[in-house]
Amino acid sequence: MKILVVEDEIKTGEYLSKGLTEAGFVVDHTDNGLNGYHLAMTADYDLIVLDIMLPDVNGWDIVRMLRAANKGMPILLLTALGTIEHRVKGLELGADDYLVKPFAFAELLARVRTLLRRGAAVIVEKPISGRRSHPRSGFPAKSRAAISVSP
Repeated sequence: MKILVVEDEIKTGEYLSKGLTEAGFVVDHTDNGLNGYHLAMTADYDLIVLDIMLPDVNGWDIVRMLRAANKGMPILLLTALGTIEHRVKGLELGADDYLVKPFAFAELLARVRTLLRRGAAVIVEKPISGRRSHPRSGFPAKSRAAISVSP
């Protein structure tokens, strides 16, 4: 599994890359938002670990732009911004998880594994029925259209 780490603190980025590599993941690391966004758009990552306070483009904007581009890979925000308002904002923008620095690597690794087990939450079109459904569960996706249910 391939993970992108977007972290501008050199020591933290190296620590994350080393730990995730030792845990069996293939890791790419960049230290600025613009490169992180470019990599996320052009390469196939199974998960992104993303700081918020980054040079060039901040993490909030990266999440927003990736979701607007229908990129469904899980995103774990890892940041020093720890208020409830920050956490809610990150999750509502489209991040899948939020972890505040300082953090325990064991917890980060558990969260990464959990997100990867769940996979990307993308909605796919089923051309035969015309209904949209979640790719893993098969349950109908949120839609404004009414669906008929048998008794």
